[in-house]
Amino acid sequence: MWTIIVHIGVGVSMEIIRRKTEYGIRALVHLALHPGKEVTAAEIAEEQDVPLEYLQKILQKLTRGGFVGAQRGAYGGFYLAKNPEEINLLEVIELMQGKLAMNKCFLGKDGCNRAPKCVLKYNWLQLEQRIAGFLSQITLLDLAEQVREGGLPGGGVKK
Repeated sequence: MWTIIVHIGVGVSMEIIRRKTEYGIRALVHLALHPGKEVTAAEIAEEQDVPLEYLQKILQKLTRGGFVGAQRGAYGGFYLAKNPEEINLLEVIELMQGKLAMNKCFLGKDGCNRAPKCVLKYNWLQLEQRIAGFLSQITLLDLAEQVREGGLPGGGVKK
């Protein structure tokens, strides 16, 4: 639903948001659409078409990251641990995948040994900052409202 794929040539593409991250975002949106309610992993898996066992691991990570709370027991389930307007996509992506980095030269000591003299580094940095800025502006509340309004920003309808 929210996987971003950049096509870089004929038949070649680069996935920016991995499947587990997409599933995590879908689970968070599902919880945001059910405020004040504890929702079972099975319900989220069924509604979001995500394999249950995989979703359970994702929900554990989201719980450890502070985005989701869990209530155990017969009437237990998962709920948002924060208000949806306090959760942005960049935070979720970085929890699920690690720090956003456009190129390995931004990974510190494990980065590229050419980084100090690289003519492309500035451009990669600009791209990384723009993507991070864009993702940090999209909140879970924005996504939940988008779903309520038919799936597109501002209530537009898919053609």
